[in-house]
Amino acid sequence: MNTKDALLAVGFLLVISSAAHAKSGQVGLAIKAGTLGGGLEVSLDVNPYLEVRAGINQVGFDFDTTIGDIDYNFAPDFSTSSLLLDLHPFGNAFRFTLGAYLNNNEVDIDGTYRQDLLSPELSRYADLIDQAHLVGLIEFDTFAPYLGIGWTSNHESRSRWGVNIDLGIMFQGSPHVTELHVEDPWGLGNYPVAEAFVEQERQEIEKEIDEYEYYPVASISLSYKF
Repeated sequence: MNTKDALLAVGFLLVISSAAHAKSGQVGLAIKAGTLGGGLEVSLDVNPYLEVRAGINQVGFDFDTTIGDIDYNFAPDFSTSSLLLDLHPFGNAFRFTLGAYLNNNEVDIDGTYRQDLLSPELSRYADLIDQAHLVGLIEFDTFAPYLGIGWTSNHESRSRWGVNIDLGIMFQGSPHVTELHVEDPWGLGNYPVAEAFVEQERQEIEKEIDEYEYYPVASISLSYKF
């Protein structure tokens, strides 16, 4: 699901929810920023103890890292859609949150051999070696359960404006490296020795990023309730 489809789904949910529960509570709209990027969110106060939220988040960035003999540029492209239930056990701002994300997070991989590891004999060919790239993609489970806590400052208050805080964990599954292969001007990536090298690097990358099975979610948002 792309961002346009997710936004349409959120809008549809808002229309249905507000029609079904118009007498039960307020409808809210929020802009947010956090570890999943920036986004929009709609909410519905079902009663003093229950609130329903749906939203979209998106962000893209890149960073450099080194794994083994390869210098990598990782370029995360995060895109998620959420459906969350906020449980307010005391009827006030504090809440527990459970729900799920439609997780389209992925990371582009682009790696080159470390220049500092080249022998004196090979260093003269550094420019040629730098033309060989190890490229691929890191992917996660599409369905990602979520569990967290939070604070909704204007829940059951007279203020229409509010600040919302979320802290939790998205369970997005073990990351998988896919489509990993060597791109070079000479076609050497098709040889068995290159294929063995690619498989070894795939395992190294997955081992290095395995901890991201549990993705920390932290966000702050500004909301308005109609």
